Amino acid sequence: MHHRWHRADDNSGHSRCLPSLQLLALIIILAQVGLFEASLHTARAAEPTGLLRPLPVHNLYPPMLRFYEPLPVSAFEPYRRSLSIEILQSYSSIFQYDSQPNGSLLADMEIYSLEFLLTKAISSQTEIRFMIPLHYSHEGFMDAFLRDYHDALRLPNSGRELRPDDEFSYLYENPADSESWADQAGWDIGKLAVSLRQQVYEGDIWSAALLAGLTLPTASRTHGWSSGEPDLAIGGVTSWLTDNWFGHLEGHLVHPFANGSEITAYDDYVRLSTTLGYRFGSRWSLLAQVQGGTSAYDSNIKQLSEDPWLVTFGARMAFGKSSSITVAFTEGITQHTSADFSLTIGLDFHPL
Repeated sequence: MHHRWHRADDNSGHSRCLPSLQLLALIIILAQVGLFEASLHTARAAEPTGLLRPLPVHNLYPPMLRFYEPLPVSAFEPYRRSLSIEILQSYSSIFQYDSQPNGSLLADMEIYSLEFLLTKAISSQTEIRFMIPLHYSHEGFMDAFLRDYHDALRLPNSGRELRPDDEFSYLYENPADSESWADQAGWDIGKLAVSLRQQVYEGDIWSAALLAGLTLPTASRTHGWSSGEPDLAIGGVTSWLTDNWFGHLEGHLVHPFANGSEITAYDDYVRLSTTLGYRFGSRWSLLAQVQGGTSAYDSNIKQLSEDPWLVTFGARMAFGKSSSITVAFTEGITQHTSADFSLTIGLDFHPL
């Protein structure tokens, strides 16, 4: 059975979200500037540990995952010759729809993501990391709850109320566009990512590193999980700390090798991340993080071309000196190009 429905006009909700995002990002950046200046006068530098790393989250909206979505890193992280392992589990709710004369997009699903990160130093100041992502997309069970939650807070639903609850769909279709895709519920492998971190400055209270990343087209283009071509990224990260406060600023410029089509073109894009955290002793830390940038898509469909931004709040607990657990909640600030929300649990193991 086919359901006829129309996109809800939710621009008012979107316009309300952007000032909040800009204010939060400005607060985090200004706090970092003030605390970094204070750290220059700190008599005793704090010892960096795994508690100081940024939150291990990125945009899990499937059209964005067709391209490189970096996970933030720390310039303080030690370069370990032994293999470090990190396992990230995320659960996301997604609903996006738009229909234009030259194309339509529908993403109605919930996703369980399982990402394996393998990290190893190849020199005293160079590190390589492999990320292997797996995604299980399905119809989910949260549509009624999320619709009522949005209604109670007077938040936009993106048209979720016009679809039957807990049904799966993921497709971009246009008979004239070679970039069309469609998928069914089930497991999909994502794009394998290889990244490098090269230290350029290392200090007690401030460090900086150059970053590079490459994705391989291991995911399916026809299922909508890959552009079908690699992506190349260059960037950098700077990290600072006082006795308890710490922060990170990171940026990437990403070049997709996919050309797209006349209707759906691809451009170079930017990914930015800023993190502010506070450490409680040697076992706990609390963090707030804003991530986003520009879109890789040049399209008249907002659910592809709108700049994506996320805000995340999380906590981390260390187990001894070699492992920790992270819990994080991510909310999509820009309404059209991010998951509605994501919950992430990360486990990492760093052999001594």
